Amino acid sequence: MMFFLDENIPKSLVETIKKLGFEAEHARDVGLGGCSDIKIAEYAKKRNAILITKDLEFGSLIIYSKNSHYGLIVIRLPHFYTSNQIVKIMNRFLSNINVEILINSIVILEIARYRIRKLI
Repeated sequence: MMFFLDENIPKSLVETIKKLGFEAEHARDVGLGGCSDIKIAEYAKKRNAILITKDLEFGSLIIYSKNSHYGLIVIRLPHFYTSNQIVKIMNRFLSNINVEILINSIVILEIARYRIRKLI
């Protein structure tokens, strides 16, 4: 399973995801820092990667069709959460779910809960 982190996600999450046995890349590490959201989404889709972001618009089916994402996790946590808190919540989430359900799904991850909507 491959994860692609938008530039608004802490880079430290890459190592956490790798420690869980998955592949991970960060937008800034592949030259996509400052790129449009469309380019970010296209890159993740081409790599068959689950896109992790804080941008709500990625989850909009008006802007992005159902086929625009391989999978999507939108992190909805308070703006004051530190990188360490975000990494801890993501680590807990990825450790406690069957990651296969992330494929063709939009996940909204909040404090102590998540919602999954299948795209197909």
